[in-house]
Amino acid sequence: MNAPYSIIVAVSVLTAVVLLTYVVRSRTERKKIVTCLQPGPEEGLVDAARRVGEQAALCDEIPRLKIRLDMLLKTSPLPMIIVNHECNIINLSHSAEQALDQPRRRRSLLESMESHELDDLVREALKSQTPADAVIRLYASGRRPFQIWLFPYRALETPECIIFLRDMAEKVDYGRMRSQFAATVSHELRTPLAGIRALVESLKDPELGGADRVRFLDRVENESTRLAQLIDELLFLSELESGSEQDLKGDIPLRSLVDEIIEELRPKTDRFEVQMENRIPPEARLPLEGRMARTVLTNMIENSVKYSGRGSRVQLLAEKENGKVKVTVRDDGIGIDAEHLPHIFERFYRVDKSRSKRLGGTGLGLSIVKHIIETAGGEVTADSREGFGTSISFTLPA
Repeated sequence: MNAPYSIIVAVSVLTAVVLLTYVVRSRTERKKIVTCLQPGPEEGLVDAARRVGEQAALCDEIPRLKIRLDMLLKTSPLPMIIVNHECNIINLSHSAEQALDQPRRRRSLLESMESHELDDLVREALKSQTPADAVIRLYASGRRPFQIWLFPYRALETPECIIFLRDMAEKVDYGRMRSQFAATVSHELRTPLAGIRALVESLKDPELGGADRVRFLDRVENESTRLAQLIDELLFLSELESGSEQDLKGDIPLRSLVDEIIEELRPKTDRFEVQMENRIPPEARLPLEGRMARTVLTNMIENSVKYSGRGSRVQLLAEKENGKVKVTVRDDGIGIDAEHLPHIFERFYRVDKSRSKRLGGTGLGLSIVKHIIETAGGEVTADSREGFGTSISFTLPA
């Protein structure tokens, strides 16, 4: 059974605590112990005294062991349940109470977990005294999948079992998200490639006129540029997630950087007739590494320019409050519907897919912004109303 090392250690400690606690849990058992310690005919008084001393030391250790047991149940990061030979819960950790929404009172495992599969597995482990593991969906937790580890033992002659659980829902969701991401990337790559292929086929037509040929070549150039941008952003996102960029701290003049980006985006702002206003104070500084700062601000400004609507106004603002630097890109454009607003930082999410394709967006810009800012210890927020514009802000520790 491939159990984490921390579980093995916890099981060893907990089993010792439980066994020692049971050894002296009643006066009757203590009397039995004393009786067993009486010296026999062949045993000297010194040996008997030694055995009594060892047992007394063991009894003195019990209060400390109980404290350790309580601490283990309070602090164990993995949900942990102890059941008796009848599969009734006799103790559980605080993490189990929270993860499984179980009250701290004794009742049957089946009643608590609502899983015959788990109940059967535990009963078999109690019977065979063999550790076991499985992945089981628990109805009591909304049918979330849990990795289960069982460690049976004997308290005196009574079989009991320690159950460890790990919520697999996040892992399953991550696997599903990764599959969806791969499928989406494949689709996003195929779209411009299909367009380029169709245009190349048209360009092979010997009867194609000169004006049409130039127009088709322009479209090939646009599609190939979009494809290259998509690949670059995917590689950049992969680099971020790999953790290769460890230090994102920096100290750069914010206003001058924004001026540079606005000038670089001048062809697009002119194309969409967008009025740019840099209202950032000259003394403002941004605590972010230069390359990352440029990427964040370029994506935020470009997104606002492309999607705010023709003739809109885009403002850049910055302020320092409560020990944090806040930067905002605000427009007075068409705004975003409340249904879409919570999703705009997701990869490949587009409010208007046809419009995004027409404008050449990859759907990764704001996702990259969010990843960089959160990795640097900051937060990204968005506020919008249809017809009144959109504000996207980030804050970083100053």
